[in-house]
Amino acid sequence: MPVSTTFLPCGVLVLTHDLHIESVNPYVSNLLGYDADELPGRRLDTLLTMPSRVYLQTHIYPQVNLNGQVSELYLTLQTRQRTQVPVLLNALRRAEADQVCYVFTFMPVFQRRQYEQELLAAKKAAEDELLRNERLLEAQQALQQQQVELDRQVSQLRQRNDELEQFGKIISHDLQEPLRKISVFTDLLRKESADHLPAMAQTALKTLERASRRLRSLIHELQLYFTLTNEIANLAPIDLSALMASVCAEYANAPATFAVKPLPSVWGNEVEITTLFRHLIDNAVKFRQPNVPLLVRVSGSVVGHNSFRSLPNKYNYVNFARIVVSDNGVGFDNNQREGVFQLLKKLQANTPGIGLGLAMARKIAERHGGQITAESTVGEGTKVTVLLPIA
Repeated sequence: MPVSTTFLPCGVLVLTHDLHIESVNPYVSNLLGYDADELPGRRLDTLLTMPSRVYLQTHIYPQVNLNGQVSELYLTLQTRQRTQVPVLLNALRRAEADQVCYVFTFMPVFQRRQYEQELLAAKKAAEDELLRNERLLEAQQALQQQQVELDRQVSQLRQRNDELEQFGKIISHDLQEPLRKISVFTDLLRKESADHLPAMAQTALKTLERASRRLRSLIHELQLYFTLTNEIANLAPIDLSALMASVCAEYANAPATFAVKPLPSVWGNEVEITTLFRHLIDNAVKFRQPNVPLLVRVSGSVVGHNSFRSLPNKYNYVNFARIVVSDNGVGFDNNQREGVFQLLKKLQANTPGIGLGLAMARKIAERHGGQITAESTVGEGTKVTVLLPIA
C-alpha cells in the first residue's frame, strides 16, 4: 500500500499487521539518525524505549485495532545514539483486500515536559491566588465585622463620656450650690446661736459640719476623678526617680522611712503619674500599724508586657516599667485585692479618706496603657505593682 509521505513535516511510518516497518518518510530517518533503507523490515518496538514498548503492546495496538484509530498519545522514540525523542502519536488502521496495515504519524515534543511544568506552575499559581483571594475575602469580612463592633463600642463610649460629662457638671454646679448653702447656714447658726443651743443641738451641729466637710471633700475628689475621662495631654518622658523623691518628700514629717531604689523613666502625663504615686504613698502612711515603724520600699525594673489588654488571643509584647510599692502596714484580706480599687470602696469604715485614692490610681494607670494590682496579708503589709509604658 504505497503512501506518499516524502514532503510531510512530520514523521510517518507505515507498518505491517505485525508492526514491522514497511516504509518511513525522510523525516523519520533524519530524526532518528538512520539511512532511509535501514528502517524497513525492522520491528517498531526496536525504535522505542522500554516503557513505550510496553505501552504500545498493552494500549496503543489493542486500541487502534478496536477503534480503528488513536490520537495524541505520548511515546518516546530512540535514535541510533540512544537519545530519547518524546513524540505525540496519531495512529490509523487501514484494511484493503484482506491486507491490514497501520499508519503512524508523530511530531516531536522536545519541550513538552517544560510546557507541562509551566502549565502546572501556572495552575498552582492560579490556585494559590484563588486561595489568597478567599482568605483576603474572609479577612475583609472579619475586618468589617470588627469595624461594626468597634463602631458600636465607640458609640457606647461616646454616650458614656457624654453622661460622665453631664455628671461632672452636676457635681461641679448642682451639688455645690446646696452644699454651699448648708455651709453658710451652719456657720451662721454657730456664730449667732451656738451659745444658746442645747447640748444635743450643738452635737448635731458639729455632726452636720463634719458631714458638710466630708461631702465637700467627696465632691472635690469626684471632680478630679471625672476629669480623668478627658484625653491625656502633655505626654512626655518622666524621670520617675525624681518624681518619687518629690512625692516622698511631701511626707517628710510622717512617721515613716522610705527606701527608694533607682527607677526607670516612663512615658506619660507628669501631673497624673504624680497623683497616682501620691495616693499609693498616702495609703501606706494612712494604714500603718500602730507601734510599728513604717517602712515603705519602692523598686523598679523593665519587663515585657502584652500591650493588648482586652482583645483575646492577641499578643504584642513591649517593654514596660514595673514599679513595686510595698509596706509593712496593717494590710488587708487578699480576697479584697480587686475590691480596693473600686470607686468609693472602703474596707474599714472608721479609716480616714473617702475611698477614691486607689480607684483614681487604677484609672490613671489604665488610661496610660498600663495596669495596677495589689497583694496583701493582714498584719504583714501590702504590695502594689504598677505597670507603665517605658519612655
